[in-house]
Amino acid sequence: MKFECDPEKDAVNRIKHGVSLSFGTRNFDDVDYLLIPTFRKEDGENRYKVVGEVEGKLWTAVHVSRDEVVRLISVRRRNDGEERQYRA
Repeated sequence: MKFECDPEKDAVNRIKHGVSLSFGTRNFDDVDYLLIPTFRKEDGENRYKVVGEVEGKLWTAVHVSRDEVVRLISVRRRNDGEERQYRA
């Protein structure tokens, strides 16, 4: 799987959430990761959240899939709803 991200979004994510977008690739290493499809009209494309455990903590990586490339958009700690879905 190939990953990419926008350098400007990466800088914003580091400030806002304390991690780089590339950190989100680690969510896919969790064999039990949860993939949640999302769609917002304003985005104009299908987005996905992948919730996975990294170093004992749950993280959420928002991304789009374009051909064979996963483009990371945001990486942050999970919210309560995402954790409930992951644990279910």
